[in-house]
Amino acid sequence: CRIENCDSCFSRDFCTKCKAGFYSHRGRCFRGCPAGFAALEELMECVEGCEVGQWSEWGTCSRNNKTCGFKWGLETRTRQIVKKPAKDTIPCPT
Repeated sequence: CRIENCDSCFSRDFCTKCKAGFYSHRGRCFRGCPAGFAALEELMECVEGCEVGQWSEWGTCSRNNKTCGFKWGLETRTRQIVKKPAKDTIPCPT
């Protein structure tokens, strides 16, 4: 096996089990997961994380379902989940 920090390989260039403290990701071993991926601690693997879109514009100020101007109300904005995580154990941000 020619993969750095690898304990077991499928082939010379594809690791199937990394050394302790390293995460497996696409046949390689990493100290931390690459951007866009989340660490699945129990398996020491990097899985696709949750991806969310851009925030919407702020809504109008409202209180008790009535427009309230700028005082004593609530403004909201949202963002959509673009890609759900590979495992339910990795939550999406609010």
